Amino acid sequence: MGETNVTRPHRRPTISVTPTIRGGRDTGRRLLALLTLTALPLLLTACPGERTAPQRGGSVTVVELADIDKPMPLISESSLDNQFQGFMFRPLLQPWWEDGEIHYLTHEENPMALAHSWEYVGADSSAIRFHLVADALWSDGEPVTAHDAAWHTEMRGDPRTASPRQDYNENIVSVEAEDDHTLLIQFTHRYPEMLFHTSGPISPRHPFEGADPAGLRAHPVMTDPAGNLPVSGPFMISRWQRGQQIVLVPNPNFSPQPRLERIVFRIIVEETGRMVELQTGRADMVSPIPFDRIEGLQREVTDLRMERREGRFYDYIAYNPARYEVFDDPDIRRALGLAVDHEGLISALNMDEYARPAGGPYSPIFQDLYDPEEQAPLPYDPEEALRLLEEAGFRPGPGGVLLRNNRPLRFTLTTNAGNQRRLDAAQIIQQQWRRIGVDMRIQTLESNTFFDRLTRRDLQAALGGWGVGLSPDLTGLWAPGVPFNYTGFEDPRVTELFEQALAQPTRDAAAPYWREAASLIVAAQPYTWLYYMDEVVGVRDRLRGTTINTLSTYQNLWEWWVTDAD
Repeated sequence: MGETNVTRPHRRPTISVTPTIRGGRDTGRRLLALLTLTALPLLLTACPGERTAPQRGGSVTVVELADIDKPMPLISESSLDNQFQGFMFRPLLQPWWEDGEIHYLTHEENPMALAHSWEYVGADSSAIRFHLVADALWSDGEPVTAHDAAWHTEMRGDPRTASPRQDYNENIVSVEAEDDHTLLIQFTHRYPEMLFHTSGPISPRHPFEGADPAGLRAHPVMTDPAGNLPVSGPFMISRWQRGQQIVLVPNPNFSPQPRLERIVFRIIVEETGRMVELQTGRADMVSPIPFDRIEGLQREVTDLRMERREGRFYDYIAYNPARYEVFDDPDIRRALGLAVDHEGLISALNMDEYARPAGGPYSPIFQDLYDPEEQAPLPYDPEEALRLLEEAGFRPGPGGVLLRNNRPLRFTLTTNAGNQRRLDAAQIIQQQWRRIGVDMRIQTLESNTFFDRLTRRDLQAALGGWGVGLSPDLTGLWAPGVPFNYTGFEDPRVTELFEQALAQPTRDAAAPYWREAASLIVAAQPYTWLYYMDEVVGVRDRLRGTTINTLSTYQNLWEWWVTDAD
């Protein structure tokens, strides 16, 4: 007998949480709760004398600091690509974040979900069967079927595709579209991340079928997606001026139809330019807002609200031994981390209300995985840092720069252009490292170039950031050979712990293995983790219906509306 999907106990919803639900039971009660949840932000942001009932029509302008690059689930890499795929391509199950873990909604609970139900299959529950809705269409009128989902999953696991999420297929034995609306995925065994690895956004099969998997990134549909890339979500790309703007219009085949007629994403790399757009009313939303500008903007712009994605992000310094062999020594990496004043850095960046020192790969939002002792931030201890460097053979040289074998401790730290916080952080850390004799140079690169070179491990050191994955699974960043393992980190014991965690039947059973793996990664210091932080999004009051929380900024675009629609 198969194990059916389980409905967890209902909880009273708040603005930032939703009932924890699975499967398709007790639908009426959950729908009422979900409708209440959706309405709450609307009631709380209403201003006296304004229309508070949702209107249809109008457009909004959103400003981001970087462009999209490959906004399709199979090959997306950047943060904005991933956010775009979240509203352009429907998942089998819609994710929701609550109480320190991710939960999954069916179509009955969220219209984005393609599956109206699912169940574990087999005596050992080592398979999942998804039941898709029968009326889903791509924007070009072709039906969305289980065959799309099967093709997407198989292509993701094909090494020629080089998908950043290829590791999701590691425990998949077979994928079968049993009919147009039934998908069966067989795994090697039951493990906690089965849904996370298989229920995400689905790519369209028909534009790419027969194409070389290695050529997807250069496929004409991807290089010119406007009007050519079929989508299943609420919005599609109608125009893309690279480096300037992306214009979205409603997908006529998504239900419910979006309330807005158009959303324009403008790309403005310079921080000052982004803030001017918000101050002058030419932008309805800007993400993210620099922490040192929040207070001033709230004084200057009276019709502005600030919303947060809490605890979802951290910045880090990644050390790449392949490009600078000195970084092969964990004591040297630890010394560099000990020379960073985390508290002082946070204060200097005006982040005191929005950040805390970081020490490892799990943010405190993971209540069962974050260990404040084993994953604690390194203390600020420049004397110990200097002792470790001297023990590694470095001695003061001309100008105070440390030398070993007459070679200076000198390297380049690269970060992405347009992110003033990271540039400021790099300059502060440069000064802190200089005090112990480290000669670090700063380089900035256009965002997509920066991430491309990171993926190719073509930088000595990098100051970047992650939006924390909502699964406990650390393999996507720290398993040997995966695309996002920017440092080339490899530890047999950590790999063994990953395998043990993924062999457990439940999240609770897997948690001790993930915690131990995280502790060993922290001990090796392939990163200097800097700070866990919120992302603050500025929204003009004319834009209503937004749901911005830990999960996403753009998770419910079809519900957005403006108070001054025609």
